Amino acid sequence: MSRSWGVRGRLLLEEWFAVVVVVAVVVVAVGGVATYTAYVSPGTTTEQRQVSSWAANGTYELSATVSEPNPLYPVGTELADRPAYFLSISPSAEGRFAFGYEASDGGSVDVTIQQVLVLRAVESESAGGPVEYWRVTEPLGAESETGVAPGETVDIAFERNVSATYERMAAISERLGGTPGTTEMLVVSSVAFEGRVNGNDVDRTATYRLPIEVDGTTYRPGAVDGDSLSDSTTETITRQRTYGPLYRVGGPVALLVGLLGTAGLAYGRYDDRLAVSEAERTTLEFESTREEFDDWITVARLPDAVLDRPRVEVDSLDGLVDTAIDVDARVFEAPDGDAFYVADDGLLYVYEPPTAGLNGTVGDTEGAGDDAADTDDGPADA
Repeated sequence: MSRSWGVRGRLLLEEWFAVVVVVAVVVVAVGGVATYTAYVSPGTTTEQRQVSSWAANGTYELSATVSEPNPLYPVGTELADRPAYFLSISPSAEGRFAFGYEASDGGSVDVTIQQVLVLRAVESESAGGPVEYWRVTEPLGAESETGVAPGETVDIAFERNVSATYERMAAISERLGGTPGTTEMLVVSSVAFEGRVNGNDVDRTATYRLPIEVDGTTYRPGAVDGDSLSDSTTETITRQRTYGPLYRVGGPVALLVGLLGTAGLAYGRYDDRLAVSEAERTTLEFESTREEFDDWITVARLPDAVLDRPRVEVDSLDGLVDTAIDVDARVFEAPDGDAFYVADDGLLYVYEPPTAGLNGTVGDTEGAGDDAADTDDGPADA
């Protein structure tokens, strides 16, 4: 059986030889490119690496001190981080603006803060953009410091009577005969940031705005609008590419397998080791037919009286099976596989396979054992 499978393999290889050669050449090419890329010319890649960075920002804090008697807080209580403050008991707002920065490699800068209170009427949803109808600006002070290091802050405080300021805004609107849009109260802090950070010169400005929203009985800090300053320094790094196991291991393996396969195919074709002879083809055809008609065949040792009958030579196994079907008899196979018989009406129809005389090339010993149980039927048909 192993010899039969070997012949089948050579026959299949002979039919698909060109395709197998192309596949082997492709494997060689792919393995060669992968190996060359991984070990000989991996190439380079460039990437940007951040060398230094800095970031600066400003923040507001708002609080109020209780100045009027009330059932909730003693006079003099300081209220902070509240969502809203009552105008009736804490009319004055106290605030603080802080500006600072962080840097990866140090720095020293001069910080100047100019702070004003802006009262205005504005139409923010106008088709052409915000429209400011009027504006009043009041200074809230200034602060300047030199040699500010990373992590340090420059602070400036402010205080305003929100209740009185709100009444002033209402008076301005009334004096103007009514104002379109909405009135706003803003604390605006303008920052100048100049010096050296991370070894580089810096000269930047930023503006921060804290809305103070009044609804008649309370006031509250709104969302801060401002600029977050930042910058970074990068450098370009060129390094050799690296490849994983697919290239470093798979490439050489594919190259070696492809070369060995191509060489083996070339040698086998040159030495005719892959050729399939006509005798082997005939044998394969017979074995295929034997498997196809296995249900019609019984392995049995016929008595001499049957074997001595006049013989009719049949030139193929399928022809012998057709004969058995016609005469309603069974096909018997000699235990050594050298002949197949159909006995009928004093005649013995015989087919000798191309493997006759080659022990072990035809037949299945396990199947023979099973079919031997059917030998009782042979003499009966004979």
